[in-house]
Amino acid sequence: MTSISVVCCDASPENLSRVVAVDLDMKEMESRVIETIEQELEPHAEREMHNAAHHETHGPVTYLQEVHEGGFSVFVGKPDALQEHYFSAGTMVAFMDDVGPGHSSKVGAEGIRRTLRVLKGHLDVAP
Repeated sequence: MTSISVVCCDASPENLSRVVAVDLDMKEMESRVIETIEQELEPHAEREMHNAAHHETHGPVTYLQEVHEGGFSVFVGKPDALQEHYFSAGTMVAFMDDVGPGHSSKVGAEGIRRTLRVLKGHLDVAP
């Protein structure tokens, strides 16, 4: 079991994005992988508010990112009062907030090297 942070929707009518901690069975994760992509992003690269998009063939998916070097911030919550969560080397972050206003992100000053795995379906998280 590995502890990961999951960006998912809360139970509010607005479906605001939030971050929760979940333990994931790595064998189960490997059995759900659709695609694996190695990524390197430049320092300070940003993405405005967006959702975790559905896969064109598999529908709802989870985007699991394993940070190897550097780090990035994820901004969640009410769009006019976003909360920052920073993830550094050695952390795993999953994204599955596919409705609501979504989240934004910004790469840290060192850039980032990470592995992105696209998993079939969404992970089970507490409401």
